Amino acid sequence: MNRKSIQAALTAILMIVLLLPLAPGRAEAAVPKHSESFYVNDFAGVIDEKTENYMVNYGVKLYQETGAQVVLVTVDSTNGVSMEKYATSLFNSWGVGSADKNNGLLLLLSIKDDDYWAVPGKGLENELNSGVISKILSASLEPDFAAKKYSAGANKTYGAFIQKLGGSYSETLGTRSYVSDNAGILPQVTKDYLNQSSNRYAATTGSGIYVVTVKNTGGKSLQDYTYAKFAGVAAGPRDVMLVLDIGGDNYHALQGKSIDRVLTNERISGILNTVLEPKFAAKDYAGGATGTANAFYSFFLARADAASGQAAGNSTSTAASTVSKAPVKAKEPVELVPVSRSKGMMILGIFLVLVALISLATAARNRYVARYGIRLNPHNPRNIRRYGVWTGQPGYGYSQRRRYRRPHHHSSSGSGSSSSSSFWGSNSGGGGSSSGGGAGRYSSRDDDDDDDRNRGGGGYSGGGGAGRYSSNDDDDDSNSGGGGSASSGGGVGRHG
Repeated sequence: MNRKSIQAALTAILMIVLLLPLAPGRAEAAVPKHSESFYVNDFAGVIDEKTENYMVNYGVKLYQETGAQVVLVTVDSTNGVSMEKYATSLFNSWGVGSADKNNGLLLLLSIKDDDYWAVPGKGLENELNSGVISKILSASLEPDFAAKKYSAGANKTYGAFIQKLGGSYSETLGTRSYVSDNAGILPQVTKDYLNQSSNRYAATTGSGIYVVTVKNTGGKSLQDYTYAKFAGVAAGPRDVMLVLDIGGDNYHALQGKSIDRVLTNERISGILNTVLEPKFAAKDYAGGATGTANAFYSFFLARADAASGQAAGNSTSTAASTVSKAPVKAKEPVELVPVSRSKGMMILGIFLVLVALISLATAARNRYVARYGIRLNPHNPRNIRRYGVWTGQPGYGYSQRRRYRRPHHHSSSGSGSSSSSSFWGSNSGGGGSSSGGGAGRYSSRDDDDDDDRNRGGGGYSGGGGAGRYSSNDDDDDSNSGGGGSASSGGGVGRHG
């Protein structure tokens, strides 16, 4: 084969490779990153926050007690990917369940596809076989799903799976009061919900949310009133207090010392500005208090796995040192990016073309060495122009290349040194480092009073908190859960 024929063949191969991406490839399941809470991933926005907190709470408890995990995912659509394949991709990529027992289950609801699918891990073949899963879906999910009551159906189904795996989905709650409605503006149903929620979630997270309303702060600033009230109710170092000053048309939130580096002033400000302010301005105090408390519960529940070893933080008895070891948190799941068949073929083709070019160059060099004793063609016009006429000398071409090699020039762009900024910024919003702590609705966080820490009554505040016009810097992206091994690829769906 002459040189022109070889070049033509290589050109044809390269054209075929470049055209491969135009061929239709199979549908791939794009795997999103799981939500902050891990246990509930409401990408479709069909689960209300009260229900989501409830499910996450008992999902955390199940994991802490057994290592098993139940994960709920809602999406608008799987974009043509089969329900089974999409759910299995999520299960395997996120690592649902413990790695050694593979005892996780993922429930997927696809709203626009009007379908659902449940994928169990291999370790649940006895507790949750196809027949059991099908019965749970038919009884707990199907009626509400068909009626488009997704939040109610998800709650019932999640609870059924939790209980089937040995967990509880209700409990006897404590009677501690977390609400002081001194202004008399909160309905009883709101007070009951806030008290029940804090008693329920404090057992899981170690943090309670106190809600106080007042019409007259007795001549004190709202900040001073909040500090005094925080100590007066013996709030713990992991608790949060929200004070609504009805008479002063103001509010203030204060976090305990142990959490002021996690629940920063900026984070609190973001919650107050987006959740509380619209309701408070409309005088919907009950809705504002409930929504703000729910946002704080969501924050703590998303970190409950990591904080479970500190759940007894409010206790000062010696029993606190005997709390059982928290489950080891698995490595954060790695988001997998699938490669389509066409792209894979293109990469393979380019690699083969490169290999072919290298092989041809090597074969040509060996052919010239065998014929002339040198590694290039001495009769090539280009080589003659560059190295002169070959007269049989063995060093033809090689020695000339060495002789005419261009020198290396080392240029300098000037003297001096460069500096780089640190990726890690300092936290200026932590409650413990603020002067006087937090800010009210019409005041600044830069309060010069640094003598407002209160250590009375068993409570201790680090001076944190934020008020109405604080800024938000939501940069926390922690993850919980994960770590399981691959699913068996089975599962049960709506029409399965």
